[in-house]
Amino acid sequence: MFWIMILVSLLSVLGLSTASKPFDALVIHRPHVDVIAEHDGNITLLSGINGNISILPGANETGSVYFDGEDLLYLIKLVVSLPPVWEEHSPFGYVGEFHSGDRVNIQLKATDPEGTKITYNLIGGELPPGIKLDPVSGILRGLAPNTEDLFTFTIRATDAHGKQADNVFKMLIRGANKCDSNPCTHEGQCHEQNGSYTCRCAHPYGGRTCNLDCRSNSLGVRQSLRWIPDAQMTAHKSSGNSFASNGRQDGSVWRGVDRSSWLQVDLGNITRVYGTVMQYGGSRYYYTSSYYLQYSTDGDNFHNYTVAGQLTQFSAGASTYTRPLPEPIDARFVRFHPIGYYSSYGPYMRVDVLGCHYYTL
Repeated sequence: MFWIMILVSLLSVLGLSTASKPFDALVIHRPHVDVIAEHDGNITLLSGINGNISILPGANETGSVYFDGEDLLYLIKLVVSLPPVWEEHSPFGYVGEFHSGDRVNIQLKATDPEGTKITYNLIGGELPPGIKLDPVSGILRGLAPNTEDLFTFTIRATDAHGKQADNVFKMLIRGANKCDSNPCTHEGQCHEQNGSYTCRCAHPYGGRTCNLDCRSNSLGVRQSLRWIPDAQMTAHKSSGNSFASNGRQDGSVWRGVDRSSWLQVDLGNITRVYGTVMQYGGSRYYYTSSYYLQYSTDGDNFHNYTVAGQLTQFSAGASTYTRPLPEPIDARFVRFHPIGYYSSYGPYMRVDVLGCHYYTL
């Protein structure tokens, strides 16, 4: 009311001094009050020394101040407002690791220093298939897909004044638990690892799913497999043009000179050896009737195969003989040393090695 009286007084003075005819400078039509200057006229509000001029746009600032149709208070708020601030969800924006079929419900949260509402939008990267962002609440919802991938995406938080703040998030999705299907046979223990699985096999099984019986599993020396290259078969004191690579089971046959001869197989890596095969040379005279084994992990230091400290001799003859080892050994190199053979012809050998490689155990 005080301001209205002041305005009336001012306008009365203006009207008396400048108006040539009656003019209503102050128009009241409740609940509005209009202050109007004449054509080419000005309205000047001038406070006294140390005085203030205040414009109060309604209780609790529920109104506004307009200039030429523009909301001045809104423009001022835009100028002084601050962008939203993201809450720290985790170091480097990592929001979690989920397996296929897991329910995802993650609250992404940003706040506006002025307290206005925030909206959320995906502006970069991709969300995992099946995961959606609620733009109002900022919640990521859905079911984790059956895939194996790290998803990186950027979310923009925008306040009511249009101020923005971006944040990068990461979500790791793993496929279905590989061990759920119980892939390991023969009581093997399944361990999920890097999106796949490994089987810890019980003795005497091996292989990817413990499906191999290492006591009868060929390590690939025999002619029908040839997983062991020719270069990994060597011999000492071969007879004539007999090559070590001929000494494969079902191959053409390797022939030594005497008991100091030997045939060696390099398995390529340290392997669990469970047994050997000795096959004669196709004639009743071409055979090795007994032999012993030496083995090594490095190719330099060889050990006799023993049981309870006693050198073990394996019997063979004019046929094919599979001889299990009483105690399996870890070896890369296996040597066959002949002991007995038909003396007029020398030792003949066609061999195979049985076991499981450690990367298949």
